[in-house]
Amino acid sequence: MTVNADFIGLLVGLFLTLCIYSYLFIGDRFPYRLAIHILVGASAAYAVVVVGQQVFEPVYHTIRENPGPADAIYLLAPILLALFLLLRRLRAASWIGNVTLGLLVGVGAAVAFLGALTGTLWPQLTGTYANTSDPLRGVLIAVLAALTLLSFQFTSFRAGSSGVWEQAAWQRGLGWLGRVVLMITFGALFAALLNTSFVLLAGRIYYYMQALNP
Repeated sequence: MTVNADFIGLLVGLFLTLCIYSYLFIGDRFPYRLAIHILVGASAAYAVVVVGQQVFEPVYHTIRENPGPADAIYLLAPILLALFLLLRRLRAASWIGNVTLGLLVGVGAAVAFLGALTGTLWPQLTGTYANTSDPLRGVLIAVLAALTLLSFQFTSFRAGSSGVWEQAAWQRGLGWLGRVVLMITFGALFAALLNTSFVLLAGRIYYYMQALNP
């Protein structure tokens, strides 16, 4: 059998697949960590190349072709914010990076909240009244979603009789119900993920058996 690049790639893929699935048998040991480090390193290198080609290089060519002050300021703003993040590695100037983090967290939270409100909660509430054939299902989903949100702490704690900060009784009750909903959801997702993993494992084993024994 002629050894070529495809066959070497096949063996490397088989080796990394076995390293990942070794977590099921020997836990977080060297084979699993090796595969994870390769994944993180390759992903980071790929991200750097993509950012360089799709962000920095177009900005450089645009400023070089039309070096106007307004265009330069508009294009250099994201690069400047990215450089602010690098300053977080310096203890004396780490506070400058908080500007970029504040913008990222603020804009991300606003977009996530608006998306959840207009894309999930509001359509669910309006669909409850529109779907007259099964309104209880929509009400149940809306209640479970509200309980899940209430399981998180959105208000300040208060000092209880024991002198420690604790939630009010009604908040603890709703939070417990929300955590029950979360645990059921996570259990179902984990079971589906585990089932998918075994299906993928069987598919990869079959693929390698067919490739090694044509």
